[in-house]
Amino acid sequence: MKFSNYFKFSRYLDELGLFHMDLSLGRMEEFVRNWGGKNSFPVIHVVGTNGKGSTSSYISSIAQQSGLKVGTYTSPHFITPRERVTINSAMLSEDEWCEAANQVMEIVPDAGLTYFELLTCMALVIFKNKGVDLAVMEAGLGGRFDATNTVDPDLTVFAPIGLDHEKLLGSTIELIAADKADAMRQNGLAVTSAQVPEALKVLKSRAAELNCKLNFTDKLQCVADLKPALSGEHQKQNAHLACCAWRLFCEKGGLEFNEQSVRVGVEQAFIAGRLQTIKSDRTFILDGAHNTHAFMALEKELSSSATKPDAIIFGCMKDKNLQPVKETLFRLTDGPVIACGIPGNERAFLYKELAEALGNSSKAAANIDEALSLLGSDEKTVLVCGSLYLLAAFYTRYPEFLKK
Repeated sequence: MKFSNYFKFSRYLDELGLFHMDLSLGRMEEFVRNWGGKNSFPVIHVVGTNGKGSTSSYISSIAQQSGLKVGTYTSPHFITPRERVTINSAMLSEDEWCEAANQVMEIVPDAGLTYFELLTCMALVIFKNKGVDLAVMEAGLGGRFDATNTVDPDLTVFAPIGLDHEKLLGSTIELIAADKADAMRQNGLAVTSAQVPEALKVLKSRAAELNCKLNFTDKLQCVADLKPALSGEHQKQNAHLACCAWRLFCEKGGLEFNEQSVRVGVEQAFIAGRLQTIKSDRTFILDGAHNTHAFMALEKELSSSATKPDAIIFGCMKDKNLQPVKETLFRLTDGPVIACGIPGNERAFLYKELAEALGNSSKAAANIDEALSLLGSDEKTVLVCGSLYLLAAFYTRYPEFLKK
């Protein structure tokens, strides 16, 4: 037994390195070959650039309301890796995590799994152990070489595709879409949200090559006037995508499609850090917007509600294209923009360099505590955005806001 307690497992996970990547599927394929649980449960695979986490949450919630036992795998986490794998929205105990990690190590003792691969293998082991009726699995990065792409899905779901992780996935929408399109399967079933023309063309072409039936949300009849608890017009689109995905899954599996279960599932779904407004000593708006597409949606929602933050705390990864995001930031507030560091995150923009890159007299803060201390008493509404890892630092300080 490699891990006798959760502390030892956590230390091992940290040593693997959160951002260590090796874009190949050999190790995962070895695990799947030796695991023997590949057909234990159906899988809905959620791929895309923006809205993957929300769409996954909606699908899981709808499926639970429909009476299924649902395993959900998402990323990243805010406080503990245990957030990434849930059974009917509940985290597992530390002992159960150690048990799953030890099982994976027994199946592939010398595979050299990366951080994300190990957690993906553990999710699959947990879903089999728990006897789930459905696994909803959110892709991490891309599609073609993503660890989640080694399990054949019953349905592939495409959230909106945009520019992100260009250094890894490609510098154009077409290249990024081509990477994600490889999540489709020969003779498979897929559904896509509205896409920009360049991405849509790639998805259609790949679907034709694979004889994969690609469905489009604007052409599918689903439940009207869904009311997601999450704010924003884009969340209505994510909820509609989830509803369409659920309808297709029900049709394929011979399950009853119940409109009331869909409505309640959408209304009850929650995921932290998506245009989340919380009131503490001041009002905080938390949003994981981290690329141009997401910032456009954020600006649209703040504008429609006539919300102008008094200050912004912003932190991001150093591989981001700052120019379009920077322009949006300074339109969103007349107050200070605080460039915030994310200590311990090797991919994060160094806060002094970030402040210099943002310009316009940006303030610099080494961490979230310092950023909060720079806020003036008259700055009553504060937007915290730019990276889910920045939000993770906020939630570590205020863990009570991780819940609905």
